[in-house]
Amino acid sequence: MNEFWRGGQLNQNEQIAGVVAELRAGSKRGSRAIELAVSAREVLGSNFGAISFIAVFNRAFGIPLSVLKQAQAWCGFGWGQVHISDDEFKGLLDPWIDRSISS
Repeated sequence: MNEFWRGGQLNQNEQIAGVVAELRAGSKRGSRAIELAVSAREVLGSNFGAISFIAVFNRAFGIPLSVLKQAQAWCGFGWGQVHISDDEFKGLLDPWIDRSISS
C-alpha cells in the first residue's frame, strides 16, 4: 500500500512531497526522465495528470514550466492531440535531471 495513505485519507500535499522525494532519490540511483515519469504516474495513480506531472518535476528538479509544458505532450502519457517521442521527452528533461544531481 502507498506510504502516503493514512487512515483512508490521502493528503494531496503530502503525496506530492513524497513523489518529489521519490523522484530525487530515483534520479540519484540513475533513473532518468521516462523511468521517473512512469514512477510518478504509478505512485499518484488516478491523481496523475498534466498538472501533477508539471508540479512534481518542477519541484523535484527545478525544470522551468515552459519545458514541462512541452514535455507533457510525451506519447507515453497519451494526453491531447500532439505527442512527442521518447527521445524528445528525454532530450527535454534529462539535462535538467542531470543538472540537479550535480548541484
